[in-house]
Amino acid sequence: MAFVKDKTPYKGDLLRVKRKQGYFHFGIAVSEDRVIHFTAPNSDLSEDSKQLKIIETPLSQFVRGDVLEIQEPYNAVFTRDEVVKRAKNYANSSCFRGKPYNFISNNCEHFARYCYDGKATSKQVNDVATAVVAAGATIVTGTVAAVVASHNKKVAKKKD
Repeated sequence: MAFVKDKTPYKGDLLRVKRKQGYFHFGIAVSEDRVIHFTAPNSDLSEDSKQLKIIETPLSQFVRGDVLEIQEPYNAVFTRDEVVKRAKNYANSSCFRGKPYNFISNNCEHFARYCYDGKATSKQVNDVATAVVAAGATIVTGTVAAVVASHNKKVAKKKD
């Protein structure tokens, strides 16, 4: 499964665009030129979570000058019509799965993947969490090594 550029979306496609800030924004294609996504009116992110809603917009508003990518091959567990129906069931709502938008646990990727394959997951959140854990493990390992080295120096000095 990969995302491809320079393709026209078809209803039910899982879409994403990489924003200049470094994150991906996700949505579900309703047609070649319409998308349902969890967003604010003028930005994918907003400090006011009340502005974030699941809305249907023109594809151009979803893309906002960035590069559109489409998941290939189409491998949703639902038909294309069912994917669109699942997305439309949440249209104009400020909540998904009974919860408002949350960057970590209830974001645009959670929404789009849930409509597409029934699993409300966010690969980009999971990737960041894995990187943080790995960085933490590296810091802990480095700290333990420094403590052991310091202890060994002290033991060696006492022997002298």
